[in-house]
Formats: sequence, C-alpha cells, structure tokens
Amino acid sequence: MQMTLQDQCRTIVDDGGLTFSPFELTPVVGYMVSIAGSERIIPLEDFGPENLAEYVGDYAASVADLGLFYGAWVDEGLVYLDLSMNVIDRSEAVAMGHLESQLAIFDVANGDVISL
Repeated sequence: MQMTLQDQCRTIVDDGGLTFSPFELTPVVGYMVSIAGSERIIPLEDFGPENLAEYVGDYAASVADLGLFYGAWVDEGLVYLDLSMNVIDRSEAVAMGHLESQLAIFDVANGDVISL
C-alpha cells in the first residue's frame, strides 16, 4: 500500500527518517549513498506535506530515470531531504560516499549510520 504524503511526513518525524520511491521497492539490503547537490534542509517546525510534495516533484524525473530513492532524516531540529542510491557492496558504497562528498552512508539491513 502506497503511503500518503501525510503518512510519509509522520514517519519521517516519528521514526527519524524514511527512504522511498514511487517506482522501486524500498531496499532491505545494501547501503544508501546520498547524491551531492540534491540536499534540501527544512526546519522541523516548518516541515510538512507541502515541503515533501515540492521536493518529490522537483526530482521525480531523476528518481524515475536513474532508479534513485528519496531520502529523509531528522537531525538536531532539521529535516534533510536528498536523493540517494542503493549500493549493495560496502566498499563500493564507501567509495561512492567519498565521491559524493558525504559524511556518512546508511546500512539498510542493520539500520546503522556509517561515518566516512
């Protein structure tokens, strides 16, 4: 069942993050690596379905054409939105994270942030 924008926002806020795509199944293995230049930061108190809808609309073609995912997480009162790719091999994910100038990658299976 597809989540509504309201459900997605609630999950982001309540669970601290979410990875999703309207075109792909949510990954259950591998590592999520954010794509540099796709970040959007919104204060938590201002975050809602309209912000998420705008971001999803802005990047829909990239997600569809490149097989990317939308990522969201909450840290220190801010909601971070970005595009991410799922990389199965850890060493490849670490290398991609460095290439994309990321501070961390996310281990999907274990729910762990891996600092780079």
